[in-house]
Amino acid sequence: MRDFAEGFGLEKMRSGNAAVYMLKDQFERFSSSPQKVEACESIAACFYQLEQYDDAAGWYETAGRLILSEPSLTPAVKALDALDDLEKARDCYRRGDDEEKFTECSSLIRELKRACASA
Repeated sequence: MRDFAEGFGLEKMRSGNAAVYMLKDQFERFSSSPQKVEACESIAACFYQLEQYDDAAGWYETAGRLILSEPSLTPAVKALDALDDLEKARDCYRRGDDEEKFTECSSLIRELKRACASA
């Protein structure tokens, strides 16, 4: 039974890594921000499934920052849209024990929540 579990874990890692590489390639090809955000979220989800939390956090944070940089949205809408990805990033930083990035992300989330409340 142990061999099966190890084999399954190895296969999960291989297929997860393959998915990440495919998604990263797509990310580079996309020109619009919404497509890039979607790719970032998918890449982050793959890393999360692989329990590579620091990598997942970075991609969730990138998605949130892409949303915040979107010129066609109002600041309150951007803040609200970015919160979900940034909260996921914060959770991943916590799981990956990156205290500095956790603190930075937490500060950004507090700022965005204040922006949403004042809008």
